[in-house]
Amino acid sequence: MRGPVQRSVLLAACALLGAGAQASTFNGQIQARLVIMASCQVSSGAGAGDQNQLENLGTLNFGSRGPTWNAPVEALLEGNESNLKVTCNPSVGGFSVSIDGGNHGNGTTRQLSNGRQMIPYRLYLDAAGSNSYSIGQQHNFVVASGGQVPIPVYGMVMANPEALPAGIYRDTLRVTLDW
Repeated sequence: MRGPVQRSVLLAACALLGAGAQASTFNGQIQARLVIMASCQVSSGAGAGDQNQLENLGTLNFGSRGPTWNAPVEALLEGNESNLKVTCNPSVGGFSVSIDGGNHGNGTTRQLSNGRQMIPYRLYLDAAGSNSYSIGQQHNFVVASGGQVPIPVYGMVMANPEALPAGIYRDTLRVTLDW
C-alpha cells in the first residue's frame, strides 16, 4: 500500500508546483531622446571632423609677383577647404563673424611677413572692396529659415612701387563665429 499512497502524495505535490509556476509577462518602457540645441555648424568643405574646431578654413593666395606691382593684388579664399559656410537651425536668427589682426598685425593693419619685411593687406566681405573686415570688428549675418550662409573673405594687397626682397610672405588669421 505504500506505493499508491506515495504516488498520490507525489502527484499532489507536482500539481501544487505546476499551479505556482505559471508563465508571466512583464511590460516596461524605454525612453528615447535627442536634444537639438539652438546652434550653428561651420563647414569648410574639409570633410569629417569636429565642425566647431576647424583648423584650416582656406588660403588667401595672392600669387607670385616681381619685386614691384602697380595695381592692387586681390585674392579670394581658396583651396579644398575654402567653401566656408555656416548652417544654423531655425532657432538661430543670425550670427556674427570677426577676424583678428593676424600673427603680424600691428593693431590697425594686417601684414604679411617673410620674417624681416612686412607687406600690409586688407580683408573684405565683397569683391569690390567696399565692405571691410576691420580687425576684430564683428560682421552680422542673417540666417534665413535654417539654410547655409556663405562667409565671403576677399583679400587685397595695395600697389607697391618699391622693390621688396624675395621670399614667401605669410600670415595666419583667427576667425571667430558667435551666435
